Amino acid sequence: MIVKVLINTSVSKLNKVYDYNVPKHLENNIELGKRVEVSFGNKKDTEEAIIVKIVKDEEYISKYKLKDIIDVIDEVSYIDENRLKLAKNISYLYFCNVYDALKLMLPPGTRTKGSNKKIDIKKETAVRLIVSPDKIMQDIEDNIISSAKHIRLLTFLMYNDLVLLSDIIEGLNISRAVIKTVEKKGYIQLYKIEKEVDLLEELNVEKSYPKIPTKEQKYAIDKINTKIYDEKYSECLLFGVTGSGKTEVYLQVIETVLKQGRKVIVLVPEISLTYQTVERFVSRFGNNVAILHSKMTIAKRKEEYKRIKDGKVDIVVGARSAIFAPIKNLGLVIIDEEHDSSYYSGSTPKYSTKEVARYICKDNNAVLLLGSATPEISCFYKAKNGNIDLLELKNRPGNAVLPKIEIVDIKEDRILGNTSIFPLRLKEEILNNIKNHEQTMIFLNRRGYTSYLTCKDCGKIFKCPNCDVAMTYHKKSNLLLCHYCSHVEKNITTCYNCSSTNITSGSIGTQKIEEELKEIYPNISTIRMDADTTVTRNSHQEILDKFKNENIDVLIGTQMISKGHDIPNVTLVGILGVDNMLAMSDYTASEKAYSNISQVAGRAGRGLLKGRVIIPTSDPNNYILKAIVSNDYENFYNKEIEYRNTFNYPPFSDIVLFELSSKDFKILKAQADMFYNILNNDNNGMYKVFTPRFPFIRRINNKYRINILIKTKLNKDVYNEIYKKINMFNKNKKKELNMSITKNPTSIS
Repeated sequence: MIVKVLINTSVSKLNKVYDYNVPKHLENNIELGKRVEVSFGNKKDTEEAIIVKIVKDEEYISKYKLKDIIDVIDEVSYIDENRLKLAKNISYLYFCNVYDALKLMLPPGTRTKGSNKKIDIKKETAVRLIVSPDKIMQDIEDNIISSAKHIRLLTFLMYNDLVLLSDIIEGLNISRAVIKTVEKKGYIQLYKIEKEVDLLEELNVEKSYPKIPTKEQKYAIDKINTKIYDEKYSECLLFGVTGSGKTEVYLQVIETVLKQGRKVIVLVPEISLTYQTVERFVSRFGNNVAILHSKMTIAKRKEEYKRIKDGKVDIVVGARSAIFAPIKNLGLVIIDEEHDSSYYSGSTPKYSTKEVARYICKDNNAVLLLGSATPEISCFYKAKNGNIDLLELKNRPGNAVLPKIEIVDIKEDRILGNTSIFPLRLKEEILNNIKNHEQTMIFLNRRGYTSYLTCKDCGKIFKCPNCDVAMTYHKKSNLLLCHYCSHVEKNITTCYNCSSTNITSGSIGTQKIEEELKEIYPNISTIRMDADTTVTRNSHQEILDKFKNENIDVLIGTQMISKGHDIPNVTLVGILGVDNMLAMSDYTASEKAYSNISQVAGRAGRGLLKGRVIIPTSDPNNYILKAIVSNDYENFYNKEIEYRNTFNYPPFSDIVLFELSSKDFKILKAQADMFYNILNNDNNGMYKVFTPRFPFIRRINNKYRINILIKTKLNKDVYNEIYKKINMFNKNKKKELNMSITKNPTSIS
């Protein structure tokens, strides 16, 4: 028996099949899509490969003696002909190797050799400090602890007792080797604890039943059901204001699909940020739901994957990667909050979830249902032009109304002598909420105490040594942290440029907001939700539960407080720092600003009590803010689509972004110029190439970066031309250079 395999590599020239012989003792284990262990080239170490074709001996002719497969890694195959076809399509569309795409379709925890070892699902490893915080701070001061990663780990454990090892590795991006080193030095202890209860058991929700839909909801449900009954591919956009009952529409059309004996995938931006939405699916459909997300243990994720493959569930709920769940007889894919940037993968392959979902739905004659209060501009353009069906929910059910949004001119506040982060109007409304025992959310799109430190005497801004970005000060640990490469430094009190001690802070962070609130209202209760407080598993939900159940006065948070939270007692939302969002220069900046501000504003007044939203700004006449105040997305869209058309941005063109990076600046610059010339020469007018330019942050983790941009309308001929130019460049590409390619990126700055 002969098999054709793909080798697990991202090297483009190895993106082809290789032939191997199957020893007799392994023949019974061979199956399309299973991973195998092989000897490849002259390497001593074995390589992982995946079987993409099985050839009978009599059909195979070769003048070469083939190597034998060493072992079969997988017990079960999750890759069939359809999935192989999908992987090839992803590879072609997103400029990556086929194996990179196939990895997306493998169960979590089975993506590396030897991963089929038995996993102890009863016990998990936890980490705790065994020395005092005072000793740690002293050892940092005395330079006994000098490694940035050691400092980050220990300072985190100072404020978080009994943390799972897996949470530290994933949440803090710290390797097992670093943890072992710190353990050997006697600062921490690793030990086994009982496995955490799984999500489904933990939810403990009561059974719920369909609600009587509003007229708008019924119209949408009937329209979508008609599409489902047709059993042909179609696409719909459910455009509904925040709190208009989009989830109830999802639940009722899912019932229709299940009655047909077909299955459903529901995608949400991030499980931990949309927990209440997940609860609603579980309460309606119980154990017929499988949940896939990164915070689950590897063992549990593998178990869920097997339940899906074995046909034991009809509904899969998960984040972006759940689109690749091994579900058969698919009738419906729902993408909730379709505008969210998390649906675009930031790592290879850099795919669009919506585009992949569209391909899968066409292949299954299924309906693709997109939902949002602030649709992506390109999506709304398709709906307005009749390429997809547009269904609208303009009102909240029952007596609930949209919150009143008030713009506050901070220039007037300054004239009145108020230098606080909080304008007088917001202070007044927070006090009213405290008196009325109502809750408040304060949004700021940054974490930490301040965004940067600077020397007032010489103007020095203290940047990360590895990245061209300012370090962020975190007051609780008294440390500076780079949010790009995780470099850590002690707080700077003396300028190393001019020796001045006149160090001041720049912009404001969530920690600073929390501190100032407590200065203004000494008895206020607050809780924070940002990337610093949500490292551990289920921490997002624990914070929200505490905020809701203990009736804490104010929740302060970053973008993660904007999604999917439905807390009836929240009647006031303050949105700080909007000027930073409005000042961004990227082509998607206005779209993101409108979406972020609208989504956060939508958290107010979702119960019986009326909601208010206060937005401080120095630009009160900005057209984005005016559209938000009047809840007029179409007015905003009309201005934005005109801008996109004028400058030929999506949806009027496609963008291909090449990011070249290297530690050697000279090599990077020379290679970028060479690639630009290759792209620009003899392209027959198929695309427009823009000269190489540095992104806003031109160095990250000691690698300089240059971007080259193409604008075009992608089709088969254009793809072929681009691939031809990439192959020409690869022949002369230096090994010190890395290149990543993104189709229609969400940002080009």
